[in-house]
Order: sequence, then C-alpha cells, then structure tokens
Amino acid sequence: MLKIVDGFLNHITMYRLVLLYTAALLGCDFILGLAGRSAHDPAQLAFSALVILAVCWLVNRALAAAFRVPANAESVYITASILALIMPPVGPKDFLAIGGLALAAAVGIASKYLLAINRKHIFNPVALGVIVSAIALDQPATWWVGGSVYLMPIVVIGGLLILRKLQRFEMFAVYILANLVVSAVTTTPDMYGEALSQIFLSSPLLFCGFAMLTEPMTAPAAKLPSLAFGALVGALSVPSVHVMDFYSTPEIALIVGNVLAWVVNPKYRFKLTLERIEKTASGCYDYVFKANRPVDFKPGQYLDWTINARRADERGNRRTFTIASAPSEEHVRLGVKFYPNPSSYKQTLLNMKPGDVVYGAQLAGDFTLPESDDKLAFIAGGIGVTPFRSMIQHMMDVGAKRDVTLFYGNNKAQEIAYVDVFNRAENELGLRTVYAVAEHAHTETNFHKGFIDADLIMREMPDYAERLFYVSGPRSMVLKFEEVLAELGIAKSRIKTDFFPGFA
Repeated sequence: MLKIVDGFLNHITMYRLVLLYTAALLGCDFILGLAGRSAHDPAQLAFSALVILAVCWLVNRALAAAFRVPANAESVYITASILALIMPPVGPKDFLAIGGLALAAAVGIASKYLLAINRKHIFNPVALGVIVSAIALDQPATWWVGGSVYLMPIVVIGGLLILRKLQRFEMFAVYILANLVVSAVTTTPDMYGEALSQIFLSSPLLFCGFAMLTEPMTAPAAKLPSLAFGALVGALSVPSVHVMDFYSTPEIALIVGNVLAWVVNPKYRFKLTLERIEKTASGCYDYVFKANRPVDFKPGQYLDWTINARRADERGNRRTFTIASAPSEEHVRLGVKFYPNPSSYKQTLLNMKPGDVVYGAQLAGDFTLPESDDKLAFIAGGIGVTPFRSMIQHMMDVGAKRDVTLFYGNNKAQEIAYVDVFNRAENELGLRTVYAVAEHAHTETNFHKGFIDADLIMREMPDYAERLFYVSGPRSMVLKFEEVLAELGIAKSRIKTDFFPGFA
C-alpha cells in the first residue's frame, strides 16, 4: 500500500496535492449541503468561494505584473480555498460579510508581495488575511472545516498524505503534543474527556496543522527550528491561552510562529539568470546561472526553483532541486534529467535561453558533509548524484582530503553524469568511484553490471561498517537502501538520506 501511495506522491507536486485536498473538502461540503447534512447553504458556500477566488486572482495578477515576477497560480488557488474553508459562507446580500471575505483575500495575497523582505514573504497569507478582516470589519474566521464530523475522514487522510509528501511528521507531532499539554494544564481533570473530544472532532487543530502549519514558505526548513515552530504554534492554538482579555487563535499562533521561522530561515529570494546549458550525460543537463547576490549554502543543500511556466500542468511551476555546484564556484548549477513526455516545468526548462530568469527561495537541507572526519560512503541513483557533485567539488576546492567511496547507479553508461569531476577527484582526493550499470558491463574495473546491492557494497568496500552513509535518489531507491544498510548492521544514526519526488 505504501508503494502505491508513494508512487502517487512522487508524481504530484506539494502545491497540487494541497489544492486537491482543499478542493475535496469544499466539494464534499457542497454535496453535503445539497443533501441537508451540512450546516451551510451550498449556494452561500459556492458564492463565498467565488468571491474569495476572484479577489485572490485579481490581486495576484496585478501585483505579479507590478513586481515583474512569475505568478504561481496554484498558490493563489490554495490561498483562496483555505480561506473558503475557514471563513463563514455568506449570501450576496450580506455586504459587510462579503467585504470581510474580500479583505481577507486581498490582504492574504498582497502580503506575499508587500510584506516581504528581499522578495521572501514572512507571514502565512491566510492567517494574516483573516486577522486583518477580524480587526478591520469584525469578520473573524470560524474555522468551520474543523467542526464537521462528516469532513473529518478527508481532513485526516488528505492531511497524512501531505505530511508524507513533505516529511513533516515530527513537526506535526510536536504541534499536537504541545497543544495537548497546554490544554491539560489549563483544563480541570473532570473535563479532560470533553476537551480531547473537542480538540480532535470540533476544533481547527488538525486542519490548521495539515494545511497551514506545513506551508513551506513560512515554516522553518531545518529540523530543530521546525520542531520549535510546531511546539510554539501548537501551544498558542489552545483557546484558553490569553494575556489579560486578549485570547489567542490559530491564526494568531501561526503569525507568532512565522516570526520565529523568519528569524531562523534564510532571508533571501534569489534571481538567477541563465548563462549557459551544459550537457552532462544522456538526457542530463546542467543549467548554469548567475545569481543577483551571493548564495551562501552548504554542499548538498537545495533551493525551491520557480520558473515562468505560462500554462503550468498539475505539477506546477515550482520545484525543489539540490544545488549541483559547490559554494566556491562562481555560478549556481541546476542538474536536471529529462524523460519522455516531460511536464510543463521541464518543457519550460527545455525552451530556456541565456538571459532567461528563474527564482530561487527556501535555501535549506541537512544532507550536508559531517564536521567529523569519519570515512564516508555515497550512494547515488541517476540524477540523485547532484548533491555528491556539489560535495566532491567543494572538497577539491578547499583541499579537504577524506576517505570517500561513491557508488553510482544508472540504467545505461551514457547516463553517468559528472565523470570529469569524479575523475579529477580520484587524482586530487583519492576518491574511489564504483559505477553500477544495469544494462551491460564495461571493461573498466570500476564498472559493474547490475544494481547496487549489499553484495557489491561488501565486496567493494570491506570497511563499510566504519562509514557514514549518504543515500540520494528517487524515494523508492532511498527506502530500499535504508533496509539494505540496516541488514548490513549500519545504525540508522549513521545513514543520511535525500530523495526527490518524481522525475518528469
């Protein structure tokens, strides 16, 4: 079952997944309304959703044109659908309430452009929008999606898919735990049962955690800050938390948490201008960019790359890719492999010419070299070799000689990328490279027919038990090697993984 789930998640972007999630909740409540099973008039729900969507779309188009940046359409639809799920549905004659919806939508979208530093927005747009609507027009969010028992299965199942896609289970768990602890402290023992029922069946806790806490642009990317963020938002989301007569709400909790996230997250959004394209292997290319400001990163870290795909398909116009270059190199490299029937994102990349621009944000990742001098083993599958290209080039640039063996698997020998870098590293650093090629073997001693497996690791690296392992490639491959290395007796603490969701 997990393989089926991961197969689905590998072929859909996070943005499209969240959009499908929120759309399913809206659609289900509309149908429930028609059947008389919802507290809302389905006509009012539809009307409110259209008002919010229209305002979001218009404000986004206007500001994207004004700031001359690509408009992420899916981000607009997600903001609109979440607002429709937490703001009370209204009818066409309730002008004040319509104003509240419109103001929340306009402020939410505008905050992405206007409340940003170096083009990186600070606050969760939905949370900020509903706070302004509540203060200015006394039209607060009701978070009605959290109070529907009928919608709860979709809330939970869809939310778990989002967590698995983003690998944010720990942050979400800390968020729930903090909320439960603070609720227990502020509730009398005889009310614990009722409090638990309310938390999980008639509160915004779960939906807020799944759909808004995990929003990647305003949540910390590193592990420890993300746990602190989850704990802070969870604790402040308890309704009884207050300062004098001022009571906290989920949206206020998120805004406070966003301040923490902004402090610990990288502050910049990078404008990257394409200078040239280099072919690195069959179907593999490096896009070489000049950044508008220094990109201060560690080898193995990643960026969110946004391109101007005019008609983005279901995978959207934003992707996460590891930076293939080393920090000391003058240019920023994006290593990409193209497959048949590419997505609109990859089609746009194929049509790029020198002078075209992409935008990078959310610099993050802990798939980086250790500070210790442990022996290292790198295992790469396909284009998953890009973080190792960055690490190995960095080690050559700084003259850091250490014991490293790279296992690099591909279907064909022609698909092996960065051979020149690895050959130089063999001479300069003593890097040992073992190539595994599925289709046929070569005469070179470091080429092996077949896939990387436990036998190959033990045969080619007898001291494997002494090494730190780094595994990068498609998710299915990474999961497989976690099992293989566990069978070899490698402790989980000595394995670092990095996977990419999907290929096209």
